[in-house]
Amino acid sequence: MWGQADLSKDFPVDQDGSISFPLVGRVKAAGLTTGRLAARLTELLEKDYLVNPQVSVAVKEYLSQKVQVLGEAEKPGLFYLTGPTSVLEVLSKAGGLSKTAGKQLVLVRHQPAAAGGAAAGNAILRVSFDKIQAGDASENIRVEDQDVIFIPKARAYFVLGEVKSAGTFPLDKSLSVQEAVTLAGGFNDRAAPSGVKLIRRAANGEQETVSLDLASAGSRDRTVAVQEGDTVYVPKGNTFFVFGEVKKPGAYQLDRDTSILEGITIAGASPTRPRRDARG
Repeated sequence: MWGQADLSKDFPVDQDGSISFPLVGRVKAAGLTTGRLAARLTELLEKDYLVNPQVSVAVKEYLSQKVQVLGEAEKPGLFYLTGPTSVLEVLSKAGGLSKTAGKQLVLVRHQPAAAGGAAAGNAILRVSFDKIQAGDASENIRVEDQDVIFIPKARAYFVLGEVKSAGTFPLDKSLSVQEAVTLAGGFNDRAAPSGVKLIRRAANGEQETVSLDLASAGSRDRTVAVQEGDTVYVPKGNTFFVFGEVKKPGAYQLDRDTSILEGITIAGASPTRPRRDARG
């Protein structure tokens, strides 16, 4: 209320949708925009109390508007909007995404009935969590009352056996078998890259096992695409160890018949060191 400090304050909307305003008493607020509520107060005040009152209304805090988070969030549930709120802010209230969550979120928004009596429906919006984290404001949209944010479970694949970090990994983009192994930390010293197995469940439910050679740099097997539910198994291979005066001591894969001299050569044999005469 311009020029009326005693009338300028916060007024909570009660359960019946009304506010208690000085001089005019109970005024219905539910269902009105801020502009229409200001016009209604202006009308009531200038009728019996003030001359040309200047009224403005703004929402300080929402408690009637809510959104729902479903799926792979740490704390899914119902969240009340206390003001303009983005998708990322709602996800923060929900504890963020779980480890099994996918990165493509689905926002379901109720559409009001169109003029002419057309039936109301739902709008489906797809939001990229990766783009939101990268600062893309166009993806971090403002949520609205009754929105539902669904976080689907990520498609997943498994890398097991002789890799540095075996486990379950999200399949959120196109991926080759070689890339899958790399994301699992790569082969460890006991691995047999030439004997990798790709285990896949066929549409009829039967299990298929495909042998892949990932040892050769030019092998086409490296480019085989991973599908949802696939298991990449890296078996243990035969290894030998070279220690001492060589350039690269360590463990080496024994994938063929190898002589001692060949093993030393693989490890980068050091030049022969001159012998010292013990007699000086």
